[in-house]
Amino acid sequence: MKQKDISLIKQTAILNAANKVILNKGAEALTLDAVAQEAGISKGGLLYHFPSKNKLIEGMIDRLITEVDSSIIKEMAKNGGDFLTAYIRISIENNPERDNISCALFAAIANDPDLLKPLQARYLEWQNRVVAVTPSPEIGTLIRLALDGLWVSDLLCFAPPSPETREKMLDILLSMTQRIS
Repeated sequence: MKQKDISLIKQTAILNAANKVILNKGAEALTLDAVAQEAGISKGGLLYHFPSKNKLIEGMIDRLITEVDSSIIKEMAKNGGDFLTAYIRISIENNPERDNISCALFAAIANDPDLLKPLQARYLEWQNRVVAVTPSPEIGTLIRLALDGLWVSDLLCFAPPSPETREKMLDILLSMTQRIS
């Protein structure tokens, strides 16, 4: 196995350990020592991959962005390249793993909002892409905000909708994307 592949595997294990620490013990428990212990590596090994707590959190945010972007690309490949349909489908899907990562991030960034900047920038890109292909900027924004609300509802268990309701919501959101002739 190439060194680059080994490094990526170790980084993934460290990020998983950081999520686990936050989910099991809370954001205040996110220390480099706790993550190293959870990952089963030395603190020096962790620092090799993530030289500070902020770099670790940045890595967690980058992983979330990469996962969402990858999901969008895969969905676009299935539907002929339609970004909006892909964005809606992956956003409406109940994804506990992504929610766990998101929950960990929200907890971790509570003490340093500047760490949100890469995610804020990506959301602006997604917003602009959504608005560009909907009948109006207002409809595009409503769709994105509805999906954001669903994400928060899932994330915090604020009465998330049933699978049947999600399916009906998907149909409604997709119908909203049709251009008015």
